[in-house]
Amino acid sequence: MMPGLPHPHDPAAREEHEQHGAHQDTAAPTVNWAQWDEARRIAYGLPQTLPEILLPLAQCQDEILAESVTAEMPVPHYASAAADGWAVAGDGPWRIRTPQPAETDERLLLTLPPEKRMLPVVEIAAGEATHVNTGDAVPFGTTALLEAHRGHVVPADPSVEVPAGTEHGRKAEEGDTLEDATPAAPLVKNQDVRAVGEEIEQGDLLLRAGRKLNPVHLGLAASAGHDMLPVRRRPRVTVLLGFANVVEDGIPGPGEVRDSLGLQLPAVLHELGANVDQVRRVADGAQGTVNALTESPMGANSLLDARAEIVVTTGGTGHGEDDHVRQALEELGAHLVLDGVAQEPAHGVILAKLPDDGPVVLALPGSPLSAMTGLLTVGHALICGATGDALPATRRVTAGAALGPTGSTRVIPAYLQDGRVIPEPAVGPAMLSGLAHADVLLVVPEDGMHAGQDMEVIPLPWRV
Repeated sequence: MMPGLPHPHDPAAREEHEQHGAHQDTAAPTVNWAQWDEARRIAYGLPQTLPEILLPLAQCQDEILAESVTAEMPVPHYASAAADGWAVAGDGPWRIRTPQPAETDERLLLTLPPEKRMLPVVEIAAGEATHVNTGDAVPFGTTALLEAHRGHVVPADPSVEVPAGTEHGRKAEEGDTLEDATPAAPLVKNQDVRAVGEEIEQGDLLLRAGRKLNPVHLGLAASAGHDMLPVRRRPRVTVLLGFANVVEDGIPGPGEVRDSLGLQLPAVLHELGANVDQVRRVADGAQGTVNALTESPMGANSLLDARAEIVVTTGGTGHGEDDHVRQALEELGAHLVLDGVAQEPAHGVILAKLPDDGPVVLALPGSPLSAMTGLLTVGHALICGATGDALPATRRVTAGAALGPTGSTRVIPAYLQDGRVIPEPAVGPAMLSGLAHADVLLVVPEDGMHAGQDMEVIPLPWRV
């Protein structure tokens, strides 16, 4: 995470979002050409906070923990050996105990599964010992563990000859004697024995709410008895991509463009906290968008089948003859919450709510950088509102270069160098190379900026 940036998964943010009713009144007048920060706040307040869900540990990677969790059991939950050697009770020398057959009748013994044919030594008394391996449960009554190299075995039968140097290679037998080969180093109580709850006691706090779960968190939860964890539910998203002049593979011809949004949008939406259920191409024109938003629930590609909370569209958000999204939303009776953002690029962002408790529609421009900046500002705030996360934080960084005024706010890719922020050279609406190499999005006010000025930047989720 970038220095000085507030934690993006503050548990208090979810509570505040729920308690203060962040859900916007969709009957409120449409906001036209909102400033970029106002647009984020509007988007953040639009969705209802989704309820948390329980997921199996294997599915919790990168999810946000919804509630703090405690240990279901102590770790370790049994007293165990921390090394190979001898579990001993009291002072030596010790009489050796070994596992014994579960049945005296060999025929009955063979009817048992191999792992149950020998009865382990579960308890030893003062003056007794038994061999254990690292991680084995030590018998009740164990006071310490004598490491293997310190143990000298003396056969119970004096006629047994044990050549010098082979004591450790001989399998000890019931009744043999174990002696400490280095008595000058006295045993300490519980030496090399991991006590019950030595690492974690039952009921101890394991993980705090708001954690983004990594593989070690999942392993810790498993070790303390958890099979599932409560996580924030990701909003379900359907992505509707425009057809116009798009080629999905190979080299495009004149007047055509390679599809880049079909690759980027689902991945970035997941990075921002959503789950993309469908990605579909939509026929050009208002009717194509209307059809995509109202298909029969029986259809395999139906929006209603997906029960999407958010629909993201691309293209057709301007005010030209070919811009159809606004018309389609009006035909469907949607309420336009936000119509345009006063920022470059991404000024064509539309935010609407479909009737009858339908999904929120985030309509993005079709140009790649415009679509991505709209998603990373308005879209990110919308998703955080649905999950109950905090409104995405910004930070302040000193400008390392000057930019002249343009009469509009710009939110453009930039990189960090020696603690200063410098705009990327490629920041046109259709350009992706600048964003590909950027560290942040830089907010440049209408009157431009000068070197040394304190500037606001928006972190990129894959760079924090």
